[in-house]
Amino acid sequence: MIDHVLVPMDDSPLARRALDFATAVHSGANITVLHVIDYVEESYSAKMLVGPEELRERARIKTDRLFDEVRERIGEYEGEVETVVKFGTPAREITDYAADHDIDLIVMGCHGRPLVSRVLMGDVAQTVVQRASVPVTVVR
Repeated sequence: MIDHVLVPMDDSPLARRALDFATAVHSGANITVLHVIDYVEESYSAKMLVGPEELRERARIKTDRLFDEVRERIGEYEGEVETVVKFGTPAREITDYAADHDIDLIVMGCHGRPLVSRVLMGDVAQTVVQRASVPVTVVR
């Protein structure tokens, strides 16, 4: 039985699709929507131009908007929905959160990057599938 679903969320259509899938297929399960802020992806020039405090504030505002959209999107969902923010490498934070919080299933989007992009930048969904201690449903 699936009682607790983790849905990693970024600002992509595929993450929204994963959330829709999780709420439709696992109605009544508790859902944790996890947004991971990866400061490594921020360019060094941006840090030098606006400073780390400004980058943190921008990330907070973006996350608040994202979670507002999540709440609006799920509407009157039957189960409990929790939103969580972590800082770090997305794949690591997702798998660690699932292992540490009694998650039964991870439902996430996959961007389907070309091979060259995956080799150079990695693929979060692929890494989560390989390292997660629970089943993973990848939505495309």
